[in-house]
Amino acid sequence: MLHEILHFFGRAICHQLEERSLHVSGEALAVCARDTGIYIGIFSTLIYLHFSKSGKSITIPSIKKSFILLLFLVPLIIDGIGSYSNLFESNNPRRLITGISFGYVLPYFIYPLLSKSSLDRESDPVVKSSRDLFIPLMAAISIGVLFYLGLPSHLVLDSLIIVTVIGWFSLLASLLFPFIRRVGLRLTFSFLVSLSFLSLLSLGHGWILSFSH
Repeated sequence: MLHEILHFFGRAICHQLEERSLHVSGEALAVCARDTGIYIGIFSTLIYLHFSKSGKSITIPSIKKSFILLLFLVPLIIDGIGSYSNLFESNNPRRLITGISFGYVLPYFIYPLLSKSSLDRESDPVVKSSRDLFIPLMAAISIGVLFYLGLPSHLVLDSLIIVTVIGWFSLLASLLFPFIRRVGLRLTFSFLVSLSFLSLLSLGHGWILSFSH
């Protein structure tokens, strides 16, 4: 049942093609290798920022740091365009790596928006030192290796990814409700909105697939 639930939510964001997915103990993971990498990257950076920046007045990275971070988006863009346009053939290790590179960047620009003083001139940029870039990246790469080797069970790996997916969408949803002052209420409401949205996406995707067949 847990397997079905995880794959249900995975279907909301992913085509779930088996040949483009990592396999653990003979089971394809709930999302493809590229999406697996993206959410590993998101997870690693979010966890780091939560424990190192939570409660602080922060803003988005400086122009220089933003440029460096945006360069990490380029590998996935090249790999995606090249693959879908049949310029070259991609593979799952490459999809995983470029996904990690892409997802690792995103929280640096979203997480600071949760700071009450994100627009305050006295706010510190979310990236103050190379450590703020290096630690999440190394963590993401390490987790990526575990996924590629399939060391934990596929249920553990799938659970990590789907919890990250729901958490990420909840975080994005919370930005739509700044008028809800009570943090607990806003997070609960954002979680329910995220869960509903992902459920509708999954049902819609499933309906399209069944109709096409």
